Amino acid sequence: MRSVTLDAWKHLTVRFSHRLPVADWHPQRFQLRSSVGELIPIQAVHPFKHRGDQCAVYSLEVEHPFEFPKKRYTLGVDGFGEHRCRPDFILRDPEHFYDGHARLGARYSCEATEFAVFAPSATEVRVALSKAADGDQDTKEYALTFVGKGIWSASISGDWQGFYYAFKLTGGDLDPNREVIDPYAVCTQGRKPRSLIVDLPSTDPPGYRNHQFAGVESPVDAIIYELHIRDLTIAPNSGVQQKGKYLGLTEMATHLDSDAPVSKAFAHIKDMGVTHVQIMPVQDFDNDETDGDSYNWGYMPLHFNSPDGWYASDAMGPSRITELKSAIQTFHENGIGVILDVVYNHTAAGASFENLVPGYYFRMTPAGNFSNGSGCGNEFDSEAPMARKFLLDSLKFWVREYKVDGFRFDLMGLIDFETMKQIREELVKINPHMLLYGEPWVAAATPLKQKTDKRAIRGSGIGAFNDHFRDAIKGRGDGDDPGFVQTGGSVDGIVKGLMGSIHDWAHDPSDSINYFEAHDNLTCWDKLLLSAPDVSEDERCRMMRLAALILMTAQGCPFLHCGQEMCRTKGGDHNSYNSPDDVNEVDWSRKISFASVWEYTRGLIALRKAHPLFRLRTRAEVEKRIHFAEPPRLDCIVYQIDGRGVENESARNFWVLLNGSAHDTEFGLVEGRWNVLVDDIRSGAEPLRAVETSVTVPHRSGIVLALD
Repeated sequence: MRSVTLDAWKHLTVRFSHRLPVADWHPQRFQLRSSVGELIPIQAVHPFKHRGDQCAVYSLEVEHPFEFPKKRYTLGVDGFGEHRCRPDFILRDPEHFYDGHARLGARYSCEATEFAVFAPSATEVRVALSKAADGDQDTKEYALTFVGKGIWSASISGDWQGFYYAFKLTGGDLDPNREVIDPYAVCTQGRKPRSLIVDLPSTDPPGYRNHQFAGVESPVDAIIYELHIRDLTIAPNSGVQQKGKYLGLTEMATHLDSDAPVSKAFAHIKDMGVTHVQIMPVQDFDNDETDGDSYNWGYMPLHFNSPDGWYASDAMGPSRITELKSAIQTFHENGIGVILDVVYNHTAAGASFENLVPGYYFRMTPAGNFSNGSGCGNEFDSEAPMARKFLLDSLKFWVREYKVDGFRFDLMGLIDFETMKQIREELVKINPHMLLYGEPWVAAATPLKQKTDKRAIRGSGIGAFNDHFRDAIKGRGDGDDPGFVQTGGSVDGIVKGLMGSIHDWAHDPSDSINYFEAHDNLTCWDKLLLSAPDVSEDERCRMMRLAALILMTAQGCPFLHCGQEMCRTKGGDHNSYNSPDDVNEVDWSRKISFASVWEYTRGLIALRKAHPLFRLRTRAEVEKRIHFAEPPRLDCIVYQIDGRGVENESARNFWVLLNGSAHDTEFGLVEGRWNVLVDDIRSGAEPLRAVETSVTVPHRSGIVLALD
């Protein structure tokens, strides 16, 4: 026997460890009893997904609805003994086990702290309070009261700030001696079994509660810069004192010792002119927070409402909260929004959910195993009503308490689209300029039907990473296959991407998050080393500049990976999630070595921000204003953007000429005197020179021309 579960009000499911003859399993072979001793007749036995005349899963039907949770049930199975009936899909009935208005977690005041937890399968719930994060000393336990809908709560009088707490649950498969961290805990303490009770306003840096960030009107106005806190600041030449820490993001005047005008870390980001940073996971993940020599990206989350202590100056206490708030406030005060990279699609094994409500928070296979669409051992069941509520509550908490401006969803495909729609509806009520986007795919097979993929998000206000455009620019993430910048190939993919992919998969340009490098896979520089091994370093720099030009002039929302503007390398490591610092750190000396790429990228950002023509809002505007012309070669692209009537646009017309070939190529021009804003070496919002009649575009480069 594997399990017996209550899956509907008149049905329970029996799972055997191997297939058994269907004809042998009739109602008389089962004896169902309630916790008050009554024998409940089995009306029918239904084999589930049987093969021929054998089956491992059977659904048992009773005449009257179960009286759960008032009564609990035990099933006797002929030849297999007695088994407790664990409540499973029955808990997904929102009429009985859902309260969208319930305030769960620990809510502190100096008079009392209110505790509430969703634990519908428990028969008793207690909260353990202690002055220590672990150990048995000075621990007091208080009973919570069942208030209905599967929720237990209690108000414990007294000032409990600075105390630690955890829940203890009794009933069924629950271990009454196990201390379970509250999934709503806001200040976990490393791998300690209890979380800190915190007065959140007391963790605010000066001026934090009232500071504001305006945001952008449309996702296409955003320029997103992905960073890992440790990568950005850990290198010996970063100039940062608080290396690898939240506070390292608040150090503004950091420069290379050898050349003071060359900015680094925060100052570098501000210098670039990006509108938002996307910070790789800071929600408490599976790591040793005290090990300063370890490394992790953070994609195995444990506790979603607490910052991770690895980035804090002290892994114990509330410094993780104050210091992350300080970093966010620093970005905001310098005109830069903060997007959090969040991983709600799965959890690490030590997460609380399964210890609170076994079988509820994760998708399961018919055999009763964890489904693994994440490729990481499980997948969070966003369709379960209280699991969906947790996602919504958690995201709203981060927006309200940490003032974040958006979220990037890891494996967003595993969050059902109805949940994603509700997420957007709720978050834009708090911040109308919220940016929401993610990976529109899954990692493995999943039972989820309503995936949040490219087809689902079209026109929804939720963006998706555009891997089609990425691959057209420089080839697939790994391997030696080339794209346009190496060979001039993939022209059709470039054309579609330049139009915001509205003739590929997107409805409007804002659907598309355009990129050619991210933390996953090879960096673009390492990809070029593999796919163009015989060219010079100067030629690869030309390819990097051409890729940046394509990205920054394309319709949609551009996304950059930290360091790509200085040809970042990871030594060919395509999956550096736990590789050491010497692989992952940003080497700031490359900003000097590859100044031509860095300065070019910064100039393109200035160009994009200065001209709304590169930030068209709708499909209709793109189709009306962008027109492609016959190129001089098949590995070249020519298109114009009509600026007449566009608000705040100073140019009447733009021509963008792209030469993916290995040959300098002459392009004929429409009559007029054209200002060159971008050529193969320089870029920006100010004219470099003027041309008429024709212009030669050097190999593996592009030119942007404006007619005033």
